[in-house]
Amino acid sequence: MVKTYEIPETRDEELVFNQILQKIEEGNKNQFRGKLSRLNVIYQLTIPVAASLILIFLLHVLFATSTFENNSQEVYSLRLPDQSRVVLSQNSTVTCPKYWWKREVKLQGEAYFEVEKDEKFTVKASSGQVQVMGTRFLVSEQSGALTVNCYEGEVQFSDKNQKQIVTAGNSLKSNGQTLYELTDLVAKYPKIARFSRSFSNENLVVIIDDLEKFFNIDIHLESEGPKHFSGTIDSADVETAIRIICRSLNLDYRSNSAKEITISDDNKQGNLTNRIYTQLMTK
Repeated sequence: MVKTYEIPETRDEELVFNQILQKIEEGNKNQFRGKLSRLNVIYQLTIPVAASLILIFLLHVLFATSTFENNSQEVYSLRLPDQSRVVLSQNSTVTCPKYWWKREVKLQGEAYFEVEKDEKFTVKASSGQVQVMGTRFLVSEQSGALTVNCYEGEVQFSDKNQKQIVTAGNSLKSNGQTLYELTDLVAKYPKIARFSRSFSNENLVVIIDDLEKFFNIDIHLESEGPKHFSGTIDSADVETAIRIICRSLNLDYRSNSAKEITISDDNKQGNLTNRIYTQLMTK
């Protein structure tokens, strides 16, 4: 082995050493070029794939939708991501962006809206659209005619031919060609927005479950022993409905937030009795 790598005496040792260093340097350069070449191939493969994935993700965010359909015989209540409430009539459908990047819904049929105050909120139907900021209104489309009832605030109706502001207490109807004059509304709420049911010795837990579903809120019951309610509740306001129950069953309630209510035993009478007892014992 030594003889194999021994430098011939006829050659200059320094020259041979420099040639060896040069070859080593050339080998390192070739190796570096090979690494760069492999990296270029990786970049050429991964960058288009990454760009495609990003594009697919953006398209999914922009075009993905959530659809709510009511095929039952009763109204169907739901909350949108901005906490706006929608009550769907039977055989009606509402579609909205899944990731709620804009406050816009598409409606087929009839729906009542309680819109939270924020940026512009748009309801689109086939024969026109309604834009609001924060209000209560109903939109109904049947046989090509669009009806808009405004119960609070104001809304703007528009189609390809015209625009019209509808203020609270007024109703507007359009058939796509003709815009009828505003008419007065008699009721403060539409029928589909009212919780109207009669109960006979019904367990309070069952009634609370019905109220939670209809108004899309959380109701916590903190009461000792079972409670039963008999009577009729007809209201579009959840606090009014709960007040009817509490007065009948001697209960109390408090609003923890706009979407959460707690019902508990009414301790006012008990506290009054304790105070009287304490005063008598003191005397």
